[in-house]
Amino acid sequence: MSAESGTHAGADAKRWISDVTNSQFVSFLVWLCAEFALSFAATLVIKHHALGLPVGATFSGHYLAAWAATWGASTLLLALLAGALVFRRSTPWDVVLVWPLLVGPVVGAAFYFALVDQMDQGSRMCGKQNSCDISWGFGAVVVSVAASIVLGAAFISTASLKRLVLRP
Repeated sequence: MSAESGTHAGADAKRWISDVTNSQFVSFLVWLCAEFALSFAATLVIKHHALGLPVGATFSGHYLAAWAATWGASTLLLALLAGALVFRRSTPWDVVLVWPLLVGPVVGAAFYFALVDQMDQGSRMCGKQNSCDISWGFGAVVVSVAASIVLGAAFISTASLKRLVLRP
């Protein structure tokens, strides 16, 4: 084994961070934080509306549609914008295709943390069940997977389109 191949193997071990500039890494983290904040706020809005309803009442279809359109469009728009701005053309494809999928656990964590006060037995959203932590935890997993698919794909699509359009 030559010294050159040993050096190359060492470079591959550090590839995830060394191939991304500090500004790109910080921009990526800012995008994740913004998605967390939007998701946390959206969950708090729907939770507070649910807690304000009379016992036994349900959401109106109009309210749910307006809520979903507002928050869904804002998180999707942010993902599209980040896909266009965060990574440069020189960023390796493996980074562009994998890192954006981390948005799912971030959005799921925001959902979970916004509902953490409603997990105990007797809480307004839990009712008289033993506990809702399994239900909310499973919901956070479902939200995480859906966000990875939708928001991650939006980011990846925009970043890929930018790379293809701006080819020299």
